[in-house]
Amino acid sequence: MLQQHSRTRRRTGWAPHLALGIGASAALALLVACQSQAAPADFFEGAPPPPPSAESRLSASVDYDYSSVLQLVERVVPRKFGARDSVHMVGLDPRKHYSFEAERGPFTAFADGGVLHLRATLAYGAKAYYKPFLGPTLNAGCGRHGEQPRLVVELATPLTVTSDWHLKSRARVVLVEPASSELRDQCNVSLVHYDVTPRVIAAAKAAISKKLPDIDRKVASIDLRDRFAGWWGTLARPIRLSDGVWLLIGPERVGMGRVSGSGHVITVPVNVGAHPRIVTTAQAPAVEATTLPDLDRAAPSDDGFHVLVEGVVDYGTASRAVSLALGHRTLAVGGRTITVESVTVSVAPRGRMALTVAFTGDAHGTLRFVGTPALDRERREITVPDLDYDLNTDNQLINAYAWLRSDALRSTFREKARVPVDPTIERGKALLLKGLNRQIGSAVSLAATVDSVALRALYATRAGLIVRAEARGQAALSVRPGAPHPAGSTVAGGAGARAVAAGAQLR
Repeated sequence: MLQQHSRTRRRTGWAPHLALGIGASAALALLVACQSQAAPADFFEGAPPPPPSAESRLSASVDYDYSSVLQLVERVVPRKFGARDSVHMVGLDPRKHYSFEAERGPFTAFADGGVLHLRATLAYGAKAYYKPFLGPTLNAGCGRHGEQPRLVVELATPLTVTSDWHLKSRARVVLVEPASSELRDQCNVSLVHYDVTPRVIAAAKAAISKKLPDIDRKVASIDLRDRFAGWWGTLARPIRLSDGVWLLIGPERVGMGRVSGSGHVITVPVNVGAHPRIVTTAQAPAVEATTLPDLDRAAPSDDGFHVLVEGVVDYGTASRAVSLALGHRTLAVGGRTITVESVTVSVAPRGRMALTVAFTGDAHGTLRFVGTPALDRERREITVPDLDYDLNTDNQLINAYAWLRSDALRSTFREKARVPVDPTIERGKALLLKGLNRQIGSAVSLAATVDSVALRALYATRAGLIVRAEARGQAALSVRPGAPHPAGSTVAGGAGARAVAAGAQLR
């Protein structure tokens, strides 16, 4: 609209480059008038706040060293059973008696599935007494000289965690039996024709069984809240993605699945319910401290996470994309031709987009089109399906050269006015992956994949075309023993393209 020329008929022909008579000052005044018609409030300064997002799920496995449980059992279960001077009658025969004394070795432990097993070996000695009708009492025994017979004792308890973060145990005696089938682990006293081994087994089992409630009570006193609160606090702190861009995991709740174990480690599977988002701010965003919530009993879910990602396609980039599709393209219009020289994309009032097309040919000047940008989700492009002539600014040119107002010309611009969004969204995706794949301090590591990025919304603002998309994927936490970050610290790292979600901008 700055200058408008055409070939007008000189009788039966066309005169080249006859100006329409709009001087520079008049054109400038017209341009200012056109621009002043749109009040500043008609332009969007930014995208509206995103709607509340659904809860994301981050799976985690928390390893727990059960050495504290082992130490408790060591203290609760007696080291010695029976006594040499504690004599028991064999059955109902008053002339036959026996005594035994056993000593337990240290427990060893291993986890199998969700059950903790504790084993110990008892070495014992026994003595049998026989009182004949006449004569002195006779005695004989085993284990007094040389190798002592042995018993294997095994306890087992499933371990779980209560809603208030305490361990829970249901200990039971799995077995008490000879350590082997060899004669050295039997105590059959020939003097009284009596095998003392079952008696020692029964006495040891009874003595240990009496201690099982004490084991459960002691285990229940183990409070894991402090251990879990450390990584919970770490997870809640801002993660720096790049200058001025921060990822907030936003943990809110935690649920637990079935505890499992292997070797010397009990693993507590949990899922963290969170609302992760990305924000832009020069300083680390303030995060309200949250205490570790009570533990839910729900099993872990594989729903994964979803984070809102925003990218800004600036108007310079959009102009280059449309110019590439239309630049220097010759178009036939009603028996005449024009050649597109350049296309400039800009913002228009009320969330619309404008295309200013400079052309030469049988007429030359500029045409302005406006329309509401939309997302072509299948082709992952920005389009303007309702693009139409802006009569507020171009009516002078259209009135002079009505043939320019062509449905075919408008359709061509509608078809070619496309801007790809994937380059912008991919930068946001890459930055998000950097934030979700890292070590956080010494205790927590994050690992994630982005499975899909779905386009959700588009806004034409002064800064550019804001594309809002939802990234979905799977994220897992691995929690190991380690010192949490000092209070108030932030998690730094990850430079790269400026990108973001839920209100932040990606360029």
